[in-house]
Amino acid sequence: MRLLYGVSAFLISLVLATSGWAADQPAPARADAPVADKAGALVAAGALSLKLAAPSEPAAPKFSDAQLARVSGWMRDLAPSCPPAALASAAQHFLEELQWRQPDSLERLLTDNISAKDFSSMLLRHLAAQLTAAPQSALREDLARQRVQVLLAQGDSAPAATPQAATAVIEKLKGTSQVYYRRLLEGRIEDEDLIPLLADARQAGTAPAPLAPAKPKELTAADIVAEFSRRNQKDQALDHLRAYTIDGTLTDAGGHESRLLLFKLRPDRFRLQVLVGDSTRYILSADGTQFWQQVPGGKPQFVSRESLGPRVYLAEFVNPLFGELENYTFNRIEDGTLDSRKIYRISVLRADGSHYVACIDTENFQEVGEEYPGSIRVCYSDFREVAGLSVAFREETSDAKGHKDVFVITRFTANPGLVQEFFETTPHDLNYFAFEHLAAGTSVASSAPASSAASPTTPAQIKP
Repeated sequence: MRLLYGVSAFLISLVLATSGWAADQPAPARADAPVADKAGALVAAGALSLKLAAPSEPAAPKFSDAQLARVSGWMRDLAPSCPPAALASAAQHFLEELQWRQPDSLERLLTDNISAKDFSSMLLRHLAAQLTAAPQSALREDLARQRVQVLLAQGDSAPAATPQAATAVIEKLKGTSQVYYRRLLEGRIEDEDLIPLLADARQAGTAPAPLAPAKPKELTAADIVAEFSRRNQKDQALDHLRAYTIDGTLTDAGGHESRLLLFKLRPDRFRLQVLVGDSTRYILSADGTQFWQQVPGGKPQFVSRESLGPRVYLAEFVNPLFGELENYTFNRIEDGTLDSRKIYRISVLRADGSHYVACIDTENFQEVGEEYPGSIRVCYSDFREVAGLSVAFREETSDAKGHKDVFVITRFTANPGLVQEFFETTPHDLNYFAFEHLAAGTSVASSAPASSAASPTTPAQIKP
């Protein structure tokens, strides 16, 4: 389920352990492994305190109040009528990008030798990305005009960078390409892609006459990743997702079935529970600072990041293609086909040197597959809408020898009541049903969650 970050890493670790590509990495207990000694039976789960986390609860702040206030002030000067909530969200996203792209500028943000003029286009782009409501269309158009005027002023035709010239260029862009016009209004086109379009318009003059049909622009990796993010969520649905749970069935190459329960909490907490019948065979978890695992009858054991192999990437809350995760490099490589469908192939490189290839359907921009070293392939299908997000409910992982593991989601719950304590080591196993019972009891005394969230005992509305 690669819209978010599902169990692919776990399935791959099983395949790798079987194929020998990662024979030096400890693999989790297989579904048919003997049950460990039952001595010291696990105690009941009722002792663990849980509270219902409101879906709108903000993530831990990354930036100081002073940094956020300065950026919000810059944005308010550019768009005085922009709603405060949009300003706050846009400022947060601006700082995240600045931290990634220009860390030196972030360090100097509160000094006197830096100003809004240094980031005008970037500020306007992030503001536009937050204005998704229909009544805000006029404001989006004004921000687009301001941004085009800023970029025109950076070129050789700076004296001609007037509001009228910017409006004329935007009209040409609208007549030439509705796609790029829409991306401009939505704040989803980078300067490096927008500037060449403006240069072409300047060469043709500033009158708002329609341009001759242009040769279709070759999409870059950044274009494809941006379109993936736009197509696979409604508005800013991902911003409202604070946690989720997955309940599904894993069938391995030998036909053995096991149940996987995966709990995820922003920014990097997860807990994976493998069961056969009603018996837990294996738990793997990350509490934000370290990883630990546990088998029945044994105490939780801390494990190193290096020893986990691909399973370490279960800590990624969302698919890297959404651009929320730092230190990723995207490159477009040769296109291909998957099950007779044309696909874009995007090389995804992590900062730790690991990599894979994302396969994106050229028609609907869903990620329908992945390619990993060792001829390992993952295929995604049965896409459904959950809480405004596109989720693949079936994934198949296979290797060069034909071994195949299949995982099918039976239940997806958005924004359940998860708290930090659930991901920390405990002397007992918290049964999923006990967890739901506790969360449901707590929710009665809690305020009603936002409409975008599912209750702890009811999956989010799923649209086939």
